[in-house]
Amino acid sequence: MKTKTISITLFFTFIALSSLAWWFWPAKQPSKMFRQADFERLPGWKSADLNKSLLTFQTSCRAFIKQNPEEVVGTDHIDLQVKDWQPACKAALEISPSSEQETKQFFEKWFTPVEFTDTGEKPGLFTGYYVPIIKGSYKKSKEFHVPLYETPDDLVTSDLGLFFNDLKSRRIVGRLEGKKLVPYYTREEINNGALKGKARVLVWINSPIDRLFLEIQGSGVIELEDGSNLYIGYDSQNGKPYTAIAGVLIKKGVMTKDNASMQAIKRYLEAHPKQMDKIINQNKSFVFFHKMSYGVALGSQGVALTPGYSLAIDKQWVPMGAPLWLTTTRPDSNNPNENKPMQRLMIAQDTGGAIRGKVRGDVFWGGGEKATLIAGHMKNHGHYWILLPKQAIFRLEKNKLISG
Repeated sequence: MKTKTISITLFFTFIALSSLAWWFWPAKQPSKMFRQADFERLPGWKSADLNKSLLTFQTSCRAFIKQNPEEVVGTDHIDLQVKDWQPACKAALEISPSSEQETKQFFEKWFTPVEFTDTGEKPGLFTGYYVPIIKGSYKKSKEFHVPLYETPDDLVTSDLGLFFNDLKSRRIVGRLEGKKLVPYYTREEINNGALKGKARVLVWINSPIDRLFLEIQGSGVIELEDGSNLYIGYDSQNGKPYTAIAGVLIKKGVMTKDNASMQAIKRYLEAHPKQMDKIINQNKSFVFFHKMSYGVALGSQGVALTPGYSLAIDKQWVPMGAPLWLTTTRPDSNNPNENKPMQRLMIAQDTGGAIRGKVRGDVFWGGGEKATLIAGHMKNHGHYWILLPKQAIFRLEKNKLISG
């Protein structure tokens, strides 16, 4: 009994000491989220040709100039308003990109490069996308039987930031079932007829594989039977998480990370039609489109994309419209199995369902055979530095988010 009493006493003494230690022990300071860098330390910056980058940035600037200066355009950790961009944008629009030195001086004057510090040991991943050209028809037929839908009438999108400040920039997508908001239909449910009477068919195409990759690209050109073209672009999505079919086939053991290109995925699905629907339906995400009146690919910022210079990013981490110094590799257009260095100032002008993470990007390559070849084979490691307006650096320092 005495031994038991001593044991109980020691136990509660240990608990008390542990509590005191937790209370008085100095709290671990959070690590800095960003690290500041000098331009001269950016790989390849000294020899870079920035003229096309400036032209691409000017496209974003024309959008910023028209916006309300007080509008919030940053991220959860990068506090930015439109007025933070406008002075640099006014200066950018006054430059004619003919002098490489003048262009470089502009970026060095107005911006400071920063990088994320807590990305772990894994390097960033960079892929490519393009504008696909697909044959289609306004009428359903034996050949054209796969629908591209407009946004359904019952799809509801809500900004959770309107209800909770901690959830700004977070959205939820669903549909009303009675008085309850429930998740929207999955890809498989849509393929089984869930949208009957709820969504208009924009156009019919002949392949669910082409529809899948059109959703991934976000926009495309439909060549109609009469020889005219229909330009379509991303309008909305069903709110379900994106699952890469490459990952499904790698897990299945039929491909590896090294050979799972877009072209290889298409070949496999076409060669295994009985498995095709089951495999594609594992990506529950489904995209709805709208008709565009012009043949220009528009990004999420609402501006025309520039092949080779527009980058799709995760806007949870990277501000839309920001320049980024990218160092990676990309497939050689003459031999897509060989990679060549790519060091370039990109502009964040788009987003994508598969683009998630602090150092993750999707390079827009435009349209045509060459663009398709490069984008379809690009899946390379790399890194980037975000170029932020200098006044934003002051706020990062004030919030103790940046180190020198």
